[in-house]
Amino acid sequence: MSRKKIITELAENNIIEILSTNKGKIMNHKQLFAKLNEEYKPTNAESLLPILYQMVEKGRIEKRDDYKFYKLMVPKLVQGIIDISKNERVFLNVEGMEDDYQVEFSNIKLLPFDLVEAEIKKSGNKNPKANVLLLINHSERVFTGVLQSKNNEWIIIPDNVKFQFPFDVKFDKSLKVNYKVSFKIDSYRKDKKFPNASILEIFGKQGEHSTEMHSILAEFGLPEAFDISVQACSDSISDEITAKDIAVREDFRNTLTFTIDPDTAKDFDDAISYKTLSNGNFEVGVHIADVSHYVLPNTILDSEALKRATSVYLVDRVVPMLPFKLSDVICSLVPNKDRLTFAAIFEVSPKFEIINTRFAKTIIHSDKRFSYEEAQAILNAGAGIHFSELLHLNTFAKYLAEKRFQNGAINFESNEFKFVLDDNFKPISMQVKVHQDTNKLIEELMLLANKSVAEFMYKQKPRPPFVYRTHDEPSEMRLLDLKRFVAKFGYTIHIDDEKSLRKSINDISKEVEGKPEQDVVRTMCIRSMAKALYTPNKPEHFGLAFNYYTHFTSPIRRYPDVIVHRLLYGFLQNKSMEQVCGWNMAQLDGACKQSSKMEQLASNAERASIKYKQAEWMESNIGKQFEGVITGLTDWGMFVEIKDYKCEGLVRLNTIKDDHYTYDSHLMSLIGSRFFKQYKMGDVLQVVVKASNKISRTIDLQLIETERKERYGRNHDTFRRR
Repeated sequence: MSRKKIITELAENNIIEILSTNKGKIMNHKQLFAKLNEEYKPTNAESLLPILYQMVEKGRIEKRDDYKFYKLMVPKLVQGIIDISKNERVFLNVEGMEDDYQVEFSNIKLLPFDLVEAEIKKSGNKNPKANVLLLINHSERVFTGVLQSKNNEWIIIPDNVKFQFPFDVKFDKSLKVNYKVSFKIDSYRKDKKFPNASILEIFGKQGEHSTEMHSILAEFGLPEAFDISVQACSDSISDEITAKDIAVREDFRNTLTFTIDPDTAKDFDDAISYKTLSNGNFEVGVHIADVSHYVLPNTILDSEALKRATSVYLVDRVVPMLPFKLSDVICSLVPNKDRLTFAAIFEVSPKFEIINTRFAKTIIHSDKRFSYEEAQAILNAGAGIHFSELLHLNTFAKYLAEKRFQNGAINFESNEFKFVLDDNFKPISMQVKVHQDTNKLIEELMLLANKSVAEFMYKQKPRPPFVYRTHDEPSEMRLLDLKRFVAKFGYTIHIDDEKSLRKSINDISKEVEGKPEQDVVRTMCIRSMAKALYTPNKPEHFGLAFNYYTHFTSPIRRYPDVIVHRLLYGFLQNKSMEQVCGWNMAQLDGACKQSSKMEQLASNAERASIKYKQAEWMESNIGKQFEGVITGLTDWGMFVEIKDYKCEGLVRLNTIKDDHYTYDSHLMSLIGSRFFKQYKMGDVLQVVVKASNKISRTIDLQLIETERKERYGRNHDTFRRR
């Protein structure tokens, strides 16, 4: 997005704010020019007129005569979700709005996550406000908490910190103090001190591994065990491959085919075939488990897969989208077994130009199951089983990656840690996940397949219904915030256009390599990005720099891939979506939204399980000193990431004794009121672990205060006298 466009959009928002603040008053262009923020002002009042006329055309404001403008102040009713901060300020979150509305008025006792109807009182980027008019219903989601008893009255202390009060529950003989439960909200009666809740499930004693893992799944509304009816449907599926199944497929059973996956993988979505052609080119097939052959539309199994939408990966387990017989047996591309697949097949020249692409149902017989480490060892040694094929594919993958980055793809690669657990699931070590050439080899081939499928479907005329994986360009406000943030470290983000933005983010990622601010700068760049979503409408992926992108390569663990398989094969068979799925566009859109929502919940659950194990790991490190980097600043403290383990803990401001510190959001610093010492994001500190609580998933750190530098000490007494 060009800087001119960004400034124009900001000016429009400022004009809306001015007219809204004046409650419908008619203003001419000169009056508006006088009130406009200096950053957004054109050269003179007349230069503002084209912007105002464009806003009228877009319906954002109204016009009376040539030079008089106003904003209709009709109350806007919206539905949204209530959020309550620690200082008890109430906010309204409205779907599609980036900023929350502060609730100024409500005569209703509100709880976090309540669904309400509200009247928007003030829009715009600065302090938007709303009044709540109607409680539609309390949240229907499941919450978790701990049972407590006092004077024969039982309450639940919620795990979610947004609830700053307990819930009343009815007495039951099965209740035990300090046991974790899941519950739902029943009501909030005015004559009762606390809201009422109903217990859904008792997990066990808090702090025990199994209890906490089950609690995490419940906390994010993620089902674990399959219902009997779903399991029965899965068990009834035959694993026999018939002559009829083979007749409609290309047979790759005599073509070299192998899988490359993590050494701990249980299911195998994808396999790679390779062969040289008589014309001097070579052929690469990306063969994906044909889940849609077994999971038929609108069956019990299909409905369950849509409900889950994704497999969930916690530190100790995988909660699959599909029952075991499908995910680990029938659909898994294990070696030395015939398997049904759907493939993207590429003919490639010796110079790595893609000559031809086709999509076909296939049958394969995997010759070898490589782990990433095993395949990498063969490449490193320059010899071993299928070395020449691995080397050629690795060279092809590097070519694809280089081309992708030349086109502006953003490099978000960062170190990840994994836990090694003992038989009792206690962490005994943490290891860095090494991203080697073989990881990148598979990654690039999957990206190629996903991009090619999306491009093929999007370019059809008329364009058929389809699912795309979209990633929007960051919003202008986030880019301006990011630009201001990286400037503190001496880096520059160019936001004049998309190409410059991509290049500058990648340049910064290289410049920070090995520096103290490396992780925090890269993290802030990632946080500035929009969230990737599933949609039937937009094919672009900003981060990958692809004009067309979808998810085709993991149908065992992602429901959108199952839809993509159905719609692609349906199109190849000249069948409509209605014939293939029995869906209309509204149902397709609903499946996309469900998949995006469940993906986010699964990601949150994964992070929660990691934080739980990090806190448990740090229990054995209490009293030890570590080097850390400031990753976040708030009014009450600084978040510090311990370098050795990537664990984030909190240094509370009231534990820093050398001065009284306050947070300056403009400078993005904690500043001492007496000596003006500053703590900024990316600063390297020495900290000691004071406490670690695996139940709350928190780590408390104490800053090791070093001797003040000379620049503070010399004028210390003079400053105090003044």
